Amino acid sequence: MLSQYLYISTAPNLSRDDVDSILKASARNNPERGITGLLIYNWRNFLQLLEGEESALVALMVRIGNDSRHTGISILDRKAIEQRSCPGWAMKR
Repeated sequence: MLSQYLYISTAPNLSRDDVDSILKASARNNPERGITGLLIYNWRNFLQLLEGEESALVALMVRIGNDSRHTGISILDRKAIEQRSCPGWAMKR
């Protein structure tokens, strides 16, 4: 089942290198897991839209939840979808 998650988290102490590292890892790992989406960061909060198979998204959300670089993760929306909103995006810069 194809799903979409939208979450927000707090990460006020990240450097530009930290953000670049997250983007590089996402761009490398997400395509092999069938995950697409977008990532917005305003130097305090992440807002991320993730799309993919439900099992892949659950596993990714567990990894995100265990990542000490950000806290206060709140899932704003979680739903089944018929098609992706960001089919060609793997968290590109």
